[in-house]
Amino acid sequence: MARGLGYSAPMKQKFERILEPTDTWAIFDTTADVPAMMGTRLLIGLTEKEAEELLAILNAPPKGRNKRSAA
Repeated sequence: MARGLGYSAPMKQKFERILEPTDTWAIFDTTADVPAMMGTRLLIGLTEKEAEELLAILNAPPKGRNKRSAA
């Protein structure tokens, strides 16, 4: 099937969740290939639930300012 106008390949997420050998989870920065940090916390040794929640926060689109037209 040919790609037409408007086709957009899925974007690779900046962060991904990795299962560690210790059966805990880590969040990795895919651009730097290192464990992600949030503040001073290195995101390793996480429960699955923590990893899911943090991954959603880190990969969420940035919140922009409300654009208002000048009257």
